[in-house]
Amino acid sequence: MNPTTQAAIAREKHRVRIYTTDGWEIQGEVSIPAGGYNARLSDFLNSPALFIALTNSVVYGKDGKQLTQESFLSVNKQAIKLVIEESETAEESLATEDLLTVR
Repeated sequence: MNPTTQAAIAREKHRVRIYTTDGWEIQGEVSIPAGGYNARLSDFLNSPALFIALTNSVVYGKDGKQLTQESFLSVNKQAIKLVIEESETAEESLATEDLLTVR
């Protein structure tokens, strides 16, 4: 795929928490193609790429203390032990509850 085509693909940002094999926790955003092929986080993680690009990242050490905050971070997939997709924000949850409430 050429760079022009790649830039035109719509993407969605997903907040994730990554736990590494050495005990670090990394919180950040991954950019995943919107809809269609490879639109799920699991598809993204199972792609042949060796690294995962994260933006707006915070890294915590084994003791839970913040080590660094980075606008871009690349994580080797071999160092990943667990990935958790963050749920919707509290405001989004409340809005959803309001829509589902029977009046």
